Amino acid sequence: MHNADSQQCLAERAPQGLPLAAESLDGQQEQGENWLRNWVFRRNCSMSPQQLVVFFVSLSVVSLMVAAIAWDVGGSLVMPFTGIELGSVAIALFVYGRHATDQERVRLSAQQLQVEWENAGVVQTVSFNPVWVRVSLPESGLIELSSAGKTAYIGRYARPERRAVLAKDLRAALRAL
Repeated sequence: MHNADSQQCLAERAPQGLPLAAESLDGQQEQGENWLRNWVFRRNCSMSPQQLVVFFVSLSVVSLMVAAIAWDVGGSLVMPFTGIELGSVAIALFVYGRHATDQERVRLSAQQLQVEWENAGVVQTVSFNPVWVRVSLPESGLIELSSAGKTAYIGRYARPERRAVLAKDLRAALRAL
């Protein structure tokens, strides 16, 4: 589901209390862990990395055709400036594409609460004992999960006004264990 401020929030529940099978970030099923709840937060990007490549190729073809025509009629500086333009656009689209698939995933089972972040293709994971985890919403705005000296912050891709609802939902899910 898409939110109006370009962020996405998805909370999945198991029907009639049955556990969900977890999927890793690449879509593969993980064996041996039955997740009771699975929250996924993603950026709501307007273009996928594949669409960016198609866009850049079409932009390059048109720009290079115009530059070639200008070169043919004597505009010798148009081609170098077209190269600078396309190089700048390529760098910007590359940076955008690296972060287009960023996400947070929070998974809860009877044995663990697992928080997983993907940022520019780098995945980080931290696990907590769900019995001892503390959920708070400090003034920084992000939801703080802490237990046994470990701390994780979640909610980067959730609207600020929805973070309190997420914290309440997380607390209720933890109490239900």
